[in-house]
Amino acid sequence: MKKDLFILAVLLHASLVQLRAQTLTLEVHNVKQPQGYLYAALYDSQENFLKKPVAAFRVEARDTTVVIPCQGLPAGEYALSLFHDINGNGKLDTGRFGIPQEPYGFSNDAQGTMGPPSYKQCRFAFRKDTILTVHLL
Repeated sequence: MKKDLFILAVLLHASLVQLRAQTLTLEVHNVKQPQGYLYAALYDSQENFLKKPVAAFRVEARDTTVVIPCQGLPAGEYALSLFHDINGNGKLDTGRFGIPQEPYGFSNDAQGTMGPPSYKQCRFAFRKDTILTVHLL
């Protein structure tokens, strides 16, 4: 009896680990200059979009396509924003009227009109292993 309960507990634990073990893989294309860093941020609501990310990270831009595995992210609805910090100053450089001077992108390759796209345009469902492709502008 104890052995059966132990085996059942091990199988249940393995199943739960598999459910939580999904990976979001970001594929960032159109990295024109393989230098500097890519900064990425994930948001889980309209209220937090472009203000308070649930996850953020920086990776080196070493090639024209950069693949970023994101593990440990719970299933849910998210929106992604990212930019290529070519000069390595840690911020998205903007010009007159706040127009970005460095490449940037959003999930769903969303684009805004006279500003960034909305959360609704960028949101995606993350329920299982997912590859999210973003093309820098």
